[in-house]
Amino acid sequence: MKRVFEGPAKTSGKKQVTIEGPIAGNRWTWVVESGFYSMGLESAIHFHDCPEPMSRISNRMHHLMRKFGLPGTFVEWETMSNHRLRDMVKKNKTPLVVSLQGLIDRQTVENIRELNPIIRIIYWWGPPVRREDQIDRIMEVDELVDVVALSFNKDLENLRSMGARNVVHLPFAACPYHHRLKVKVTSGSRRKYGRDVMLISPYGEYEEELVRRVSETLGQKVDVWGPGWSDNEWVRANGLIFPPRNLEAYASSTIVINTHGEDFARHDGLNPAFFEIPAAGGFQITEKQAVVDRQDFGRHVATFQDSRELAEKVRYYLHDQGARESMRSALQAHILEHETYGRRLYNLLEYMDSVQAQSQAAKA
Repeated sequence: MKRVFEGPAKTSGKKQVTIEGPIAGNRWTWVVESGFYSMGLESAIHFHDCPEPMSRISNRMHHLMRKFGLPGTFVEWETMSNHRLRDMVKKNKTPLVVSLQGLIDRQTVENIRELNPIIRIIYWWGPPVRREDQIDRIMEVDELVDVVALSFNKDLENLRSMGARNVVHLPFAACPYHHRLKVKVTSGSRRKYGRDVMLISPYGEYEEELVRRVSETLGQKVDVWGPGWSDNEWVRANGLIFPPRNLEAYASSTIVINTHGEDFARHDGLNPAFFEIPAAGGFQITEKQAVVDRQDFGRHVATFQDSRELAEKVRYYLHDQGARESMRSALQAHILEHETYGRRLYNLLEYMDSVQAQSQAAKA
């Protein structure tokens, strides 16, 4: 397998990976597909959150008939989705299936393994594991697949303590193809998205306190994109923003505030924006976390511990372009070289190969 991470490798044209992923979710499916493509592996993609019109009608009728206790033969979308995943694997004969928080179940796994007994299946759970039903779901698939990938260290520890055997750590990353801007930021982009200080986040009391403190310190409003915000004396609400426009906003603005909150810190992991902001060419200030301090790139990340320190850091980096640019360029170079989906997935496949080799040696 080739180690090619900066751009698409030459492929055979044959599908070698089947990805079951969301069409929403900040382009998660696409960056994973690109990560495999950078190694020369082409993917077939099934979107598990995008029912076709007839599937939507059938799914709705199923739930209505079940609600009123009526007999019926309408099929739920989950069942249809798994049937289509199985058919896609059968058609393309791919040796690897990757489910991004998908709908895959025991029957589907059994059907897929009947098609190819040596097929390998990865299930990736991205966000922090917060609820009992999420734990139950992960423990269920842990018995079915070869690897359950988790993006947060504490979740890995907790689930292992509960008996999960196949869980591994797989952090989010950057995609040189999707997250790095294809062209330089234009004057039009700067006028539309460029701000002194900006935040992309749903409204929350924690985020509002950060914005208020920064606004009062600077004597100007902070620009915010995301649901739930409205204009006030501290905030200039800009509505919603979606990929890839968020990348233009990162690259066009002077400072991007990237919030994780206590939840992410408690689970010991980094959100996707942590990698996307520098990949796009933006400069971020984020919370001080142990997971950042443990990384080689930690010295290139501006961090804060509370709203007061955030406001001071924002004021400092707004006026010290040299310090800001030095950290921004160093972090961008490191992220695009070392913290990519191509490298993450390559290392995961290498790990799976080693586990398989050890298992075969033990049986010999």
